[in-house]
Amino acid sequence: MSPCECDRLGKTFYLDEAPDGWVSGLVEDATGNWKTLRHCARCRRSFSVDVWDNLQHQVVAAVDDVAHWEAEADSVGRRQELLLRSRGGTGEGTCAWAGCRGARVRGVAYCLDHLWESGARR
Repeated sequence: MSPCECDRLGKTFYLDEAPDGWVSGLVEDATGNWKTLRHCARCRRSFSVDVWDNLQHQVVAAVDDVAHWEAEADSVGRRQELLLRSRGGTGEGTCAWAGCRGARVRGVAYCLDHLWESGARR
């Protein structure tokens, strides 16, 4: 059996960043709230994969605790880190939100928390 690509992927990433066909090699173990728990048939690592929705980007989260996989995959901090990475980190200046001194996310006027509150997910 050839080696898998799982070790090359981040802890949290967008499904379209995975190698072509990667998700088809995963075995579905459970269905949750707008996501599925799957594992790699080769390395046995577990992943939460968001169900396709035309209004959202599919997020994949490596899961360490299968018993609490949904809570782990839904971690706001983890998804915010993905949003920040997808935007290229922080930029110059502070957030435009009244009274906020947080660093702006690159390319927008808001800090990560206020950008998240606005509904941005990528």
